[in-house]
Amino acid sequence: MKILVVRLSSLGDILHLFPAISDLRGCFPDAEIHWLVEPAFAEMAGWHQAVNKVIAVPLRRHKKSWWKIPQLLRGLKRQLGAENYVLVLDAQGLLKSALLARLAGADIYGFDKDSARESLAARFYKKTARVAPGLHVIEKNRQLVAQLFGADIRQPADFGLDAFRRRQMASGLPEHLKSLIELPSIVLLHGTTWNSKYWPESSWLELVRLLTRQGWRCLLPWGNEEERQRALRLACVPQALVLPGLSLTDLVSLLLHAQGFVSVETGIGHLAAVLNVPGIMLHGPTDPNYSGIPGKSCLHLTSGLDCSPCFKRDCPLLSPPPLAGEGVNKIPPCQQKITAQSVYQQCLEQFSGSRG
Repeated sequence: MKILVVRLSSLGDILHLFPAISDLRGCFPDAEIHWLVEPAFAEMAGWHQAVNKVIAVPLRRHKKSWWKIPQLLRGLKRQLGAENYVLVLDAQGLLKSALLARLAGADIYGFDKDSARESLAARFYKKTARVAPGLHVIEKNRQLVAQLFGADIRQPADFGLDAFRRRQMASGLPEHLKSLIELPSIVLLHGTTWNSKYWPESSWLELVRLLTRQGWRCLLPWGNEEERQRALRLACVPQALVLPGLSLTDLVSLLLHAQGFVSVETGIGHLAAVLNVPGIMLHGPTDPNYSGIPGKSCLHLTSGLDCSPCFKRDCPLLSPPPLAGEGVNKIPPCQQKITAQSVYQQCLEQFSGSRG
């Protein structure tokens, strides 16, 4: 039998679904599990040891060429129909994901109207699950599989990445990256898509200076031109290096061989935490009790302000919303409250002696 899982994006949300995929495999040990996802995240979806096949659907790429979408969907319908799925699990709970799930021609399972992100999506499901509000997102996904298919979720969350981690550690770093970790190195994950998650550049600069004085090399990855320009500005001392453009796999390999990482709340940071890389994650508008990786080696720092967490992409206290990269006066108070000095002190505790 074949099962299709629909979760299109984003990196962090896909990672938070991994334990539920492990639970699904426990319910159907002999099934083929396929995953429908956006191309940008197809590489990562295939890392889970229970996933047999990844099917990429480039919906985002067609936003500006919307007239090509009907042709794309017709092709996808033929592709999914040929697989003869027994059931489809829509783990995203959007009208968009429900409509794509329908193309598979099998019964669809998902969240009920009160638990789905868009209540209309539940109308397309044969069977639904009602999940209590306020749960950690990992627990929410596991409850979905437990209620729909009877999964036993009493065991700790299994992200299904043990085999992937062993392969990466055994293969070592690619040749073009080995020179980057000749010194003890810390990866600084400064990129985010939420304005409210930006940590002030002045704080990043101060942290870079403090870490390099301690003898660490600061590695600055980037995923787009805006992030590359910020990385160039943060490379204020010789021991701070802007990385070349890296694939997700290469970036993960680098993280696995570094002493640790510092990150805003982002999917790459969560992934590093799941892979047991020592780290520090800065939560301004978000709550580690909702989205943090529990029981791992990542320390989660919050501001302690009464207005946090707000879970808003743009800080409600800043009007109008700031453009990405604007000055410190446009940075949310919760991010300003987390100081470079406090992060540095935690770095001394988290990373000194690790991987020594």
